[in-house]
Amino acid sequence: MEYEVLADQLRCPSGTDALDVAEEMNLSNGLTNQRCFDKLRMEDHDHFLEIGPGNGVFVQDLLKKARNISYIGVDWSADMVAAASKHNAQLMTESQVAFLQGNASILPFDTNAFDKVMTVHTLYFWENPAAQLAEIRRVLKPNGRFCLAFGDREFMQRLPFTSYGFTLYDRPSVEALLQSAGLQILDAELHQEWTKSIFDEVIEKKIHILICQPR
Repeated sequence: MEYEVLADQLRCPSGTDALDVAEEMNLSNGLTNQRCFDKLRMEDHDHFLEIGPGNGVFVQDLLKKARNISYIGVDWSADMVAAASKHNAQLMTESQVAFLQGNASILPFDTNAFDKVMTVHTLYFWENPAAQLAEIRRVLKPNGRFCLAFGDREFMQRLPFTSYGFTLYDRPSVEALLQSAGLQILDAELHQEWTKSIFDEVIEKKIHILICQPR
């Protein structure tokens, strides 16, 4: 797959390659997702929103963190919404889980609707990150937690496909965006791991995991 095509698929998986790209993302991002779940410290009856859940393969891991968690995933990709719904069909039947196609800049939820919000590796694709962070703050409860995970600019710029449609960030630039959106950082971790890339190469990943709360 050409780098430009791969970048488009990572932004919004679609068509015949969508499911394969999603599986590769699962392999690459699994440890990061699990670390985010742990740092959010889920509690019984939490209302949880994930922005960019992909094919939803990690949802069942999240639901084991506490009792009676209510989960909603919002993804740009209609193909990923369909795949996530298939992966979690039983949970959807039980009304514990739902998936919607949408954009984080306009979330179809009431103000103060969620105890926890999480997004992993989506920041690079946001056209207006200030507006999208403000929308996340709106739907987050006053004492809620927001987990934002993104690859450090120095690491990400070494990947050949990020020159196509990715906006890269370091921690200070993201801290400024969060502050402008009315979010304060409670905890920050530089998560490092050796993992296999989608090109089957072993690489060291440097991922910032920031836990935030409305100010």
